[in-house]
Amino acid sequence: MRTRYHLIGLPLLLLVAFSCQKPVEYPVEPHIAYEGFTYLFDDDSTFSGEGVIRFSYTDGDGDLGLDDNDTLPPFGLHDAHYYNMEIDYLKAVNGVFVPTPLLVWNVQTQTYDTVTFNTRFRRLRDSEEPKAISGTMEYTLPVQNPFSPDDTIKFEIRILDRALHESNTIQTEAIITNPRFSGSQSYMNRK
Repeated sequence: MRTRYHLIGLPLLLLVAFSCQKPVEYPVEPHIAYEGFTYLFDDDSTFSGEGVIRFSYTDGDGDLGLDDNDTLPPFGLHDAHYYNMEIDYLKAVNGVFVPTPLLVWNVQTQTYDTVTFNTRFRRLRDSEEPKAISGTMEYTLPVQNPFSPDDTIKFEIRILDRALHESNTIQTEAIITNPRFSGSQSYMNRK
């Protein structure tokens, strides 16, 4: 008889303990924290020219990400908030990292176009109900500039939520665009 009370009491005690936990709360503005950068290599161990940036995020109401059909203002193709991840390319010039536009030759227009690293990431929750979220994102991007292959660069990153709240800005460590590896650098083979 005594064992039966213990078996009934234990789940009841656990239910009471977990129901008293306070829900996680974050500000409604997204917050990001830099987690690291990894160079990518092809199967034959040659540098792919790309790397992966990792960062963690929190958002108090969980409205991060856009759907494919989010193309009307303020998320239209030519609107300031079309991209929800903004990435600036900074190049070391005399030991100081400065924002640097990257240019590529456009054969059709016979002019140089500015390359953007900005991107859109998909909605992280299906529900519109406000709910705090946290997690980690990874983003793969090219790091090698064919016109200046031996640069030292950094990336600055910020994200926006659907209410147009902007996160803080994070910055990567110095990235060598033509890596020659020692044991301390992070790299992985591309799969």
